[in-house]
Amino acid sequence: MGRHKNPRYNRKRLVVAGTAAVTVFGAMVGIGIYGSAMADQNQRRAADSSQACLPPPPTASAPPSSTTTAPPSSETAPPETAPPEDTGTETATDTPTATETATETATETETDTATESAPPADTATSESEEPVGFSSGRLVSMNGPGRGNQPEPPDYGGPQPSEQAPEAPADGTMRKFGGDNCQDPLGPFPRDFVDIRKVRPSNLNAQPRVRRGGSAGTFTVDCGRNENGHLNSANMIAAPGNVNGAQHTHDYVGNLTTDGFSSNESLAAGGTTCTNGDKSAYFWPVIRVRNAGSTAVDPLNAHNVGDPILPASVQIQFRGNPTQKVTPAPQFLRILTGDAKSSTNGGANANAKWTCTRFENRITTKYPLCPRGSQTVRIADFPGCNDGNTDSANHRTHLAFADRRGNCPEGFQPIPQLRITLKYNLPRGKVFALDAFPDEKHNPLTDHNDFVNVMGEELMNQVVDCINRGRRC
Repeated sequence: MGRHKNPRYNRKRLVVAGTAAVTVFGAMVGIGIYGSAMADQNQRRAADSSQACLPPPPTASAPPSSTTTAPPSSETAPPETAPPEDTGTETATDTPTATETATETATETETDTATESAPPADTATSESEEPVGFSSGRLVSMNGPGRGNQPEPPDYGGPQPSEQAPEAPADGTMRKFGGDNCQDPLGPFPRDFVDIRKVRPSNLNAQPRVRRGGSAGTFTVDCGRNENGHLNSANMIAAPGNVNGAQHTHDYVGNLTTDGFSSNESLAAGGTTCTNGDKSAYFWPVIRVRNAGSTAVDPLNAHNVGDPILPASVQIQFRGNPTQKVTPAPQFLRILTGDAKSSTNGGANANAKWTCTRFENRITTKYPLCPRGSQTVRIADFPGCNDGNTDSANHRTHLAFADRRGNCPEGFQPIPQLRITLKYNLPRGKVFALDAFPDEKHNPLTDHNDFVNVMGEELMNQVVDCINRGRRC
């Protein structure tokens, strides 16, 4: 700015310029504040949209059960304004809409009559015929097929899970799931969710009768809930030597060193979260909640978005065989169950089982919507027969499921059969989904679980002895 010969004029120009600068600065600050307020408003709208993408969650209190221990009060009655503390994440406020509140008020005194022992026939309603192969009286267990005569999906070389959960009946309510605003191209989709009370009873926990010479015991391992935050998107079994072989994040318990580059030697030298010294690796895909404004995105896989939820409880249990004594599983045995790509490969090897606490007699392959006070449950049953090898080319053919009577195929021996049960406190009214490969669109059918046996000989012998003696250890 050129200077004028008159000093008084120069001073006046400086005053005017200063005033203009202050005005511009103030306007910028105002715009910033206004923009921030608009962003907050958009996030609130997104949160409302997330709630609109699910029908009002079931509101009837879960019935008491003689076979399932009720979780602590802090888990059975989570507050509506915030998720439970043990979900392991900070999630957005879960405030019910006016419609949801009215629905809950109107149904507060309803009594849900679904029990594990005697579910009434009219509890589950459907607008379509019963799916082929489904029967509430048919055995759906660790060793029973429960498939009827429906054609099997194409098998690409692995053992076919013998206890595939039945599909949930069609539900007209789910077709009204949020309209076009909820058709997120990433998934999940309306068809992927079901009210657990719409699912007909199945008999998951009914085991074949243990005959003379069988093994009826169980051995439970406490390895925590991944409180130490052991997470990565590798898979040392299916994609060894790859830092992002899974393209989705896994929760790990047990061995502290598990990653894409783990070897037998590194696992044997690692520490563990298991209280009995078990150095085995147990891992599964995380569940995320789609909270507005969440910055918790998988850094290597942008399709996996939302806040990861820590399980409220993890049960790792080894079981016996109804016809034979179990034999020790070989050290460094690799086992997986389910299929991370089941929705795009025709369903071969799929073995997803979802339910809710107090409704464990209702199993579905969809994401269950649970009533207030009921936890979301994932059940992973592993093959219980082994041919003596620790791995195979496709990581499946060295294993097999027993038939519905409990018999292993020729050339296979029964080993302690692993079942992992995961329970979650999920904020009601929010969309949740598994981490998955991008092409799978977060389909709940893709749930899967992995295990590498790193038990020492002494510990494995304890497991076998406990199960074969019919004890509960």
